[in-house]
Amino acid sequence: MKTPEIPSDEAHRLSALDELQLLDTPPEERFDRLTRLAARTFNIPIALVSLVDSDRQWFKSRHGLEAPETARDISFCGHAILREEALVIENALNDDRFSGNPLVTGAPNIRFYAGAPLHDRHGYRVGTLCVIDDKPRTFSEDDKITLRDLADLVEREFGFGELGNYYDERNRAMNLLTEIALDNEGDAGQRATRALEAACEYLGVETGIISRITGNAYTVQWHFTRLRGTLENGTTFPLERTYCSLMLVSGEVLAIDKMGGSRHQNHACYQAFGLESYLAAPVWIDDRIFGTVNFSSRHPRPRPFTATEKMFVTLLARWVADIVHQQEHTETLNKLTNQIPGMLYQYRLWPDGHSAFPYTSPGIQTIFGITAEDAAKDASPAFAQIHSDDVADVAESIRVSARSLETWRHRYRVRWQDNAWHWVEGYANPEALPDGSVLWHGYIADIHERQMVDEMKNQFISTVSHELTTPLTSIAGSLDLILSGATGPLTEKTTRMLEIAKQNSKHLKHLIGDLLDIERLVSGNMPIEPVEQELESAVRQALEEIQPLAHRRGVKVELSHADHEIYARFDRKHLAQAIANLVSNAIKFSPQQGLVQITVRQLGQQARLEVRDHGAGVPESFRDQIFQKFAQANASPSRPQEGTGLGLAITRELMHAMGGEVGFESEEGHGACFWLSLPVAAGQA
Repeated sequence: MKTPEIPSDEAHRLSALDELQLLDTPPEERFDRLTRLAARTFNIPIALVSLVDSDRQWFKSRHGLEAPETARDISFCGHAILREEALVIENALNDDRFSGNPLVTGAPNIRFYAGAPLHDRHGYRVGTLCVIDDKPRTFSEDDKITLRDLADLVEREFGFGELGNYYDERNRAMNLLTEIALDNEGDAGQRATRALEAACEYLGVETGIISRITGNAYTVQWHFTRLRGTLENGTTFPLERTYCSLMLVSGEVLAIDKMGGSRHQNHACYQAFGLESYLAAPVWIDDRIFGTVNFSSRHPRPRPFTATEKMFVTLLARWVADIVHQQEHTETLNKLTNQIPGMLYQYRLWPDGHSAFPYTSPGIQTIFGITAEDAAKDASPAFAQIHSDDVADVAESIRVSARSLETWRHRYRVRWQDNAWHWVEGYANPEALPDGSVLWHGYIADIHERQMVDEMKNQFISTVSHELTTPLTSIAGSLDLILSGATGPLTEKTTRMLEIAKQNSKHLKHLIGDLLDIERLVSGNMPIEPVEQELESAVRQALEEIQPLAHRRGVKVELSHADHEIYARFDRKHLAQAIANLVSNAIKFSPQQGLVQITVRQLGQQARLEVRDHGAGVPESFRDQIFQKFAQANASPSRPQEGTGLGLAITRELMHAMGGEVGFESEEGHGACFWLSLPVAAGQA
């Protein structure tokens, strides 16, 4: 008797057999049908689908035989898998290889054997379809062709099974990758560690590492291992002492099933750690290798890493690249935003009323005393830090901005680190999202010192203005009496000097009036009572009152367009004051015989009044301060236009008090268009 030889590709052949996932599985009709067909076709008592394992032949299907397996060293099929053509033994007693075989000398008393090799999809011979008789017999060339045809049908069933297993494995890999991608709990390190744990379970290995490679240094960025006390994040090794040095040579996936039997068995990492199996993929970021995703175990693989497992690690490396890239951008952004006083943020308000800060810079800790992580879950802790007298106004201003999608700006007090109240100011632009929520992008700045200075300045202005009003009224009255001749005749020169004094007293009275208006607006003491009313008539009335100034300046003011029947909520007196401020400015800066055009129209949910002149326009350098108090484009004593520099500041405060806005567009050298806007009445929105 001769023992079957071991094929040269035995390791790969056994791996292919494992991938079929047929060993030690229950009988299946798809195979039993073929062995019955083979037995009937050749009129023979025994037909088998035999799988040749490392030390046995196991029968996936058996017809006419009770034994489920026999030892490989006495098997006929062990010889049959050594060749491509069918092995035919017409009389085993006459063949030196089998004459002394226990299966010949004893049950089942084999005399005749014909076996055709069975291949997996890669071409490895994993077993046979064989027919057996206890009597010698001949087997023609046609019989061999028929046996091959039947063997091809068995292989087709292998293929169906392999394909099903392949797609099952692919689905499992893709489902796991989907779960990893959808895991958004915690920071990048926590997500990566959970991903490595899940991948280790899927691959059946002990350790998973995401590494960072810097020059010749290999650093453990994040890791998961079942071997306690062997690794720590941040640990650095020389790159040449890691298996990753092998992978970097090609820049592609590297899979080692048994390091001890490979050409890399003398590698320093194997000598130091004895890691037998290893699977790694490079992490590419911006056309450079950031590091690797690698998995290892002290035990060799029972079967080689599959194409699906290699694909899994490749796709996992891409996910790692995304979170590392995102983390790098976040770290860079945080380094920059740490230098900014206050905080940058995104604030999201959902239709059901709950809200959160999806992103905040580290400055949120200073402004609200809470962490960015807590704010990302719920904005309530931030609102809890707002002064009770301000929180309702803040909430209402957010609701108004959400409805109108207009810029949000608000000044309010928050509880500071020393439990004192501190002034801050917020500014943000809203964005409507498809799910009905609104997302604001903006900043909150610490303005406490500026607020204190403003309050001191306002108090000073208020005090001085009130103290000047009485003597100024007396002076103006006295000048009127003197000029009327009540004190006697005046020379021409004296009259001219008194007229100049009277004009300057009027200018000073106007300045004091503006100062008092600003003080009352800022302190909230100016009575403003918006009511719903028609807009066009209010505009026409305001323009009639400004016409004398236009005539004196030689400028024409006309209402060039007005949408009719626009209703909005406003205080008629104070809207007229705001219009007068804009129109008087347009008149001042218009050339002789110039034209100031007024339009009134409805734009969406806003009523908008525009005042357009054809003067020199607003200088680029002045635009960011144009609505500030005492702001003038030319503040020198020789400036061509008189004024206090308070008109636009008053206009802004008046419009805000009525729930409106003011703004402008201008191209230097080509005039300017200043506008006022008010929300239209509810019935017209």
